[in-house]
Amino acid sequence: MSSGRLISLVGLPPDLLISDHRPVHHIHQKPSGRGTWAPAHSDSGGMQKVSSPGSPSPGFPSPRVLLLAALAGPALGALTLVGSPLLPWWIGGGLFTDAAAGWCFVVILLGMWAGTRLRPWQVPVSGAAALLGAVVCYYAVAAVITGGPGALPDLAGWLFPAWLWLLAACVAGPVLTGAGAWILHERRSRRLVGLGLVGGVFLADALLPVLDWVHFRMVSPEVALPSSPVPMLFQSAFHTLLGAALVLVMARVPGDRPRALVAMVPAGLVWYAGVWGAHQVMFLSGMGYLG
Repeated sequence: MSSGRLISLVGLPPDLLISDHRPVHHIHQKPSGRGTWAPAHSDSGGMQKVSSPGSPSPGFPSPRVLLLAALAGPALGALTLVGSPLLPWWIGGGLFTDAAAGWCFVVILLGMWAGTRLRPWQVPVSGAAALLGAVVCYYAVAAVITGGPGALPDLAGWLFPAWLWLLAACVAGPVLTGAGAWILHERRSRRLVGLGLVGGVFLADALLPVLDWVHFRMVSPEVALPSSPVPMLFQSAFHTLLGAALVLVMARVPGDRPRALVAMVPAGLVWYAGVWGAHQVMFLSGMGYLG
């Protein structure tokens, strides 16, 4: 009996038959998006299981996940004002109210969670919706605290002045959730972009006060500073170390950790440039040139 007839009798698919004289070798396979199997290759070497960002999980319908992702933003904005006074200043104020790194990191985590449950086009939408909700809810809670619930209908008084942050949320939200989804990607280059931005948002917040202080000392060396820069330097060092620690914890594929720490530097510089630009627009708007 030929090997082809024998394989047909035992029920193996015909495409596994290579020839009548060559053995059929074991084929390494992995589950692809919806329960099927396909060859798995990784740029980190060997064959392994990898996640597929953008493939919705059957247990989490996309509309429900998208709604949960959008609701995470208002919760973040409200808890920032209500919860920060209950935390040590270097956590509540240093990471959330007086800096953007805390918000950015939460949105990156949202991208990691939603990236395996939403379709590719829904991941950036969820990021924009989350950050927009965070900004609106933050200023709404601030308006209620300062002026009572009656201040909420006056949108021109509390929401319109936040136009720059609303615009920034539309740009930064998709970038952050996209980076979060890439942390779980099978391609190393995309994983490094996501991991680099995790540390980069903290590095950017660390650089902002330090470079502003250096610039001030260069242009106005004769002006005495009202306080010592030591607390500011300690805060910046804390931001940098925290960002590096999070990169090391979140990098799970062998070989990604040192590369991700290196990627943290250019990512932080690019993010710093964006935040610095937003601060300059705020300054000009306050002086009456823009806005």
